[in-house]
Amino acid sequence: MSFEKPWGNYLLEAIVETKAPETISFWPQTIAWQLIFIFLIIFTIKKSYLFWKTYQANAYRREALAWLSQCSLSNENDVRQLPALLRKTALLACEVNNNNRLAESAELVKVRRDEITQLSGNAWATWLDEQCTKTKFSHQTAPLSTEKLLTKLAYIPQLDLNDSKFNDALTQLRQQITLWIQYHQLNDESLQHDLGKQT
Repeated sequence: MSFEKPWGNYLLEAIVETKAPETISFWPQTIAWQLIFIFLIIFTIKKSYLFWKTYQANAYRREALAWLSQCSLSNENDVRQLPALLRKTALLACEVNNNNRLAESAELVKVRRDEITQLSGNAWATWLDEQCTKTKFSHQTAPLSTEKLLTKLAYIPQLDLNDSKFNDALTQLRQQITLWIQYHQLNDESLQHDLGKQT
């Protein structure tokens, strides 16, 4: 027994299969779209690089905020470190701010750091407020203002952590320090101005 026709559907015998199209390229075909595509790639790379530089430059902020979040206001050793944390953050901010400028020399960074370390009392609180519009270290006139607490905290012989007024002032100081660390932008002109006030 032999079969004259092949197995399967007889209607499909005469169909000729078409070739599959070539793979579609994602590269634009016209020069204008190619230029736009290249521009978008360069723009994305540049934005990513700037974001990474900003992220790296703000490492000192993240470190200071991490320490501040672990700081207990019921621990006298932690409380006494608050002014030092703020000063250290300001010095690191000065260094990072100057490292972002290519024309700055190491000597100028040292001069600026020395200027910041010389600030004290009202001049220090005023300088802090000039670097951050969200803080008010120098605008309070209460007997236990954040300015007075900031400048005298390291020198108070015995801290009364059970006093409610002291705890309120301490909480306000911590909030002000947190705001300053998060939002400060260094203004170089204010250093010379505040040093002139101090002398």
